[in-house]
Amino acid sequence: MKSAVKALAVGIVAAVIGVVVGRQLAPTPKPILSEPLARLQYGNELFAKGTLVPPKADEMTRYKLQTEGQHPFAVVVTCADSRTPPEFLFNQGLGDLFVVRTAGIVISDEVLASIEYAVAYLKVPLIVVLGHTECDLLQHALSAKPLEGHLPLLTKHFEPVIRQVRSTHPHLKGEARLSRVTQEHVREAIRTIYQRSAIVRKHHQLGKVAFAAGVYHLREGKVEWLKLPEEWTDK
Repeated sequence: MKSAVKALAVGIVAAVIGVVVGRQLAPTPKPILSEPLARLQYGNELFAKGTLVPPKADEMTRYKLQTEGQHPFAVVVTCADSRTPPEFLFNQGLGDLFVVRTAGIVISDEVLASIEYAVAYLKVPLIVVLGHTECDLLQHALSAKPLEGHLPLLTKHFEPVIRQVRSTHPHLKGEARLSRVTQEHVREAIRTIYQRSAIVRKHHQLGKVAFAAGVYHLREGKVEWLKLPEEWTDK
């Protein structure tokens, strides 16, 4: 009898140790992220690894969005390039992102109005400007080759940044120069939004909206997040 009780006790202890060790070795699940930028960063991690979590797009989700309205947690201002859909890159679903897309990320009056609507009426707390590598329009602008039709209306927006990079970094050529101009174009787009929109500027000064800048790398699938200068709002 004593031997049976002892064996049972040993078995229980072994089982408990097995559960504890198993929990320690098991991968820690990712927490539910509520902070806007963290949600985007985590979603991009899933995309880059090819482990997308299918977002809800069922009838009940669509019904709630129709009856309760939209409550996106971020504005994404990005290029119209077919290889850069923000919902995919950040693993987000219906109603999550308020997306504004133009070829070359041109900050026109209409783009500003769209951002202002999201900030003032939808109370979106984050504005992201997202560039991408190997931008066709930017490469055309760097080459200075003539373009037809309305295309020069787009490429002319790159010219101030191209002149700046050529002046401050004359040693950069080829891919290195393209990469630097891409980054500076994204930063300049944020500065333009801040300077030209009194609504956005007011909400930022009140702490109601923040900015983030990134460059999406086509091949790797990853977003490189850029540092914004501390004085960027003053320029």
